[in-house]
Amino acid sequence: MREGVGAMRAGLAALGALLLLTVLLPLTVLLPGVQAQERPVLVGRIQGEITRATVEYVKAAIEVAEAEDARALVLRLDTPGGGLDETQQIQKLFLATPVPILGWVAPSGVSAWSAGTILLESSDLAAMAPFTTIGSVQPVGIGPGGFEPITEPKILNAIEGSLREQLLMHGRNESLAAAFVRDNLNLNATQALAAGAIELVADSIPSLLAGAQGRTIQPKNVTLDVAGAPVREFGEPIGVALYAIFANPVVSGLLLLLGIYAVIFGISAPGHGAEIMGTIMIVLGVLGLGLSFNLVGVFLLLLGIVFLIVEVKTPGFGVWGGAGVVCIVLGTVFLAPVAPPQFLLSRDAQLGILAALLTPTAAFGVFLMFGMYKVIQVRKRKPALGQLIGEEAEAIDPIPAGGRGYVMFQGEMWLATAAEDVRPAEKVVITAKDGPVLTVRRKPPTVPIAGGGPEVGQAV
Repeated sequence: MREGVGAMRAGLAALGALLLLTVLLPLTVLLPGVQAQERPVLVGRIQGEITRATVEYVKAAIEVAEAEDARALVLRLDTPGGGLDETQQIQKLFLATPVPILGWVAPSGVSAWSAGTILLESSDLAAMAPFTTIGSVQPVGIGPGGFEPITEPKILNAIEGSLREQLLMHGRNESLAAAFVRDNLNLNATQALAAGAIELVADSIPSLLAGAQGRTIQPKNVTLDVAGAPVREFGEPIGVALYAIFANPVVSGLLLLLGIYAVIFGISAPGHGAEIMGTIMIVLGVLGLGLSFNLVGVFLLLLGIVFLIVEVKTPGFGVWGGAGVVCIVLGTVFLAPVAPPQFLLSRDAQLGILAALLTPTAAFGVFLMFGMYKVIQVRKRKPALGQLIGEEAEAIDPIPAGGRGYVMFQGEMWLATAAEDVRPAEKVVITAKDGPVLTVRRKPPTVPIAGGGPEVGQAV
């Protein structure tokens, strides 16, 4: 027995070491190369609608730039605009970091309208690629007819005043604020340079860095030294990429609506698991409304644990357990230890580590589903009590007449008594059961029947 326990402990220790090695191996391979790099210029992007996911992305990019002591962070802008609150949060991130922020509307043919123009003017250095456009900063709201321009003086004055301060802070033409907000002025790269809205026009990263070299940016009062610096693309963290899906207002709204209906259906018609999936959809919908994905990741992990406990304690068909595994997988994605600045890894490396973390989770899920399948089989099996009589067993010990010994029945050892002597390994038939003690008799021998094969003989 002790040897078996020792072997089991050794096996568990080996399994734990293997899993730890699986997680740490990518780090040991990749981190030395990252740490040995020269101070780089980090290049990120703000693409599509500006949402809470954009804030998380910019925050992660700035954290990496600070951790690597980057010479600058270049943000490529290609956006139709977005939420004002999210735009103001990104402005605060630009102002708070010591890393120079280079806003660049690129590549050629794209635009940075509305909130994109505000972010460009909030950058420490503003640049545009040829044949790009900025402007149209007047805010819009959703009304009965769809998107409608906001003309309320209080809101217009606030946005115009904020944009004017950004232009003045960075030494640009502050008179453009009124034209951008009230007249929806649009400028191409050449016009923006002539009007004092940007510092330079550049068609590529090397030309952008060459044009920025030696410029002193305000209000950080830093002289840029970026020409010839190694350039590294900032890959979107996996959690942020998943968060961007749920941050879409359409997706989050649908999740909330479907989740509420699913919970109502599950309460009115329990037993189908609709209330469980509805709860998960509501959590993900709330995530899209702006709740931190770290908090949602922790909540999903706790919810998964609760579901697994309920599955163990409550007779069911694996619905709670399956939902628990789904919650744990999603929580692992949101909380995977690949976020900056502790882990400066490429997107491929993040995917590798995430796969290493999800593999044991998926394996546990498969094991759980197999266990639930076996539990269901046991629950469907007819009770063994009352079905023992007439079944065949095998003697383990010699059983003297009137004495007791052990017999093996369907892989279990039972205490048995017999009215006749029974030898070890002899087949016996169960004739009665008194509590935990069986009454058995020797199985009749088989006798050959003329003209045929062996048949079971009749009892004598």
